[in-house]
Amino acid sequence: MTIPPLPPPPRDRRQRHRTHERAHGLTLNRRQFGGLLGAAGTAALSGCASQDSSTDLDTLQVWGGVPAEDGPQQVVDHFMDEHPEYDVKYTRFVNDERGNLALNTALQGGVDIDVFFTYSTEDLAMRSGSGMAADVAALVRQEPELEPFLDTEEPKALFDGEAITALATTKEPNFVLFNEDLREEAGIELPTDWDLEEYLEVIHALAGSGRYGTYRLPDLPRIELGPNYWYTDQGTSNFDHPAFLRHLDLSADLIREGVIFPWSQVLARQIEAYQQNNFIAEDFAIWETAPFSLRFLSDPEEYPHDFLVACAPMPTINGADWNSGMYGNFIQINAKSPKQELAWEFAKYWILEGSEDMAPGGKIPTLDTVDHDLLIDAILGEDKETFFDVDSFRRTLFDNDPKLHVDTDLTAVAEITQTYEQQRDVCWLLERSPTSAIEAVHANADALIARFGED
Repeated sequence: MTIPPLPPPPRDRRQRHRTHERAHGLTLNRRQFGGLLGAAGTAALSGCASQDSSTDLDTLQVWGGVPAEDGPQQVVDHFMDEHPEYDVKYTRFVNDERGNLALNTALQGGVDIDVFFTYSTEDLAMRSGSGMAADVAALVRQEPELEPFLDTEEPKALFDGEAITALATTKEPNFVLFNEDLREEAGIELPTDWDLEEYLEVIHALAGSGRYGTYRLPDLPRIELGPNYWYTDQGTSNFDHPAFLRHLDLSADLIREGVIFPWSQVLARQIEAYQQNNFIAEDFAIWETAPFSLRFLSDPEEYPHDFLVACAPMPTINGADWNSGMYGNFIQINAKSPKQELAWEFAKYWILEGSEDMAPGGKIPTLDTVDHDLLIDAILGEDKETFFDVDSFRRTLFDNDPKLHVDTDLTAVAEITQTYEQQRDVCWLLERSPTSAIEAVHANADALIARFGED
């Protein structure tokens, strides 16, 4: 079977991101993925899928982690209205470790799945690097409306050399929430543009009387360095960059001073997964989070509170203004699907026309295709004025246009995440110095990267 070559990129295409110039492209653990198709084997869509005589070629199978009633079923219904000759079935998997394992097993086992969604960086690395996802680069280049997905400086897609194996369907910016009662009591002006020094002044001013200024610091190295911040241009560990040591060091100091929440309590009480409870209980005055958390703050039945919540942007660091949030909810096409032409039409429809259907579930689309007032209503809820300073959310989320990222170098990302979190924990428990912790992370990351680069 002949696979048609990809067309060359446009002449005016922007210079590739620094990590894309590396000859190996998306470097992953080839031994872990042994026996599966390599990313290069996905090539173009036309004619490269395996055929299964038992597959219903008129029914598109779509798997996603969002409940059908929160938008996906509306997208499916409207797509079928435009394409009555086809059926589309949406299957929801629970977006947790078990649910993602079930999807991976189904993809590897040849279950009839044509389109699927990926939410975590670790799953994105595994599915794209193991050949589960088809390359849609040639098709993206044919659609002028999808040109933003070719941007390699502020990526919105997962690149592997010239291949594209995943397209982000949502923006997931981070922002800083203020308890307005505590802010006004402290005489602090709501920030609309602030730097790290101003941020630190605010959390110091808000701490005291059994209350912490904030839960924890934002991901300061991400704000400073942007995409692929764990890796150098040469593909080695970047954890010897001063930004990482500064982050651990500053956090440890603030824990000692009682300005940010003690990490010992975070681990002992498993607060990481339930941060909203402590914000509502006024254990800390400001909270860095993302749009998905706002549903807790507009639910007085389950999360009663009597203070208004306002929104501020992430602080900048020496002029660097990367948001610590990212583009997400990646749509991918099964490389083994015999219905890839239809799958592409559906994926394209989801991105270009399905965003309004997804808005009620609080999804901000990657492309600016939905009225901002509709999104504000969807994200903040019907009684938004009761719970939120609405203008501050509109300004932070839309007027400021946060600068998001997609990491495209995913080498050993799951293992590096584990070693970083282990060392971070002992550092923030004040049991190991920040210098020793980050030196261990750097050495382990380099060893993991080298091992994963072996064939």
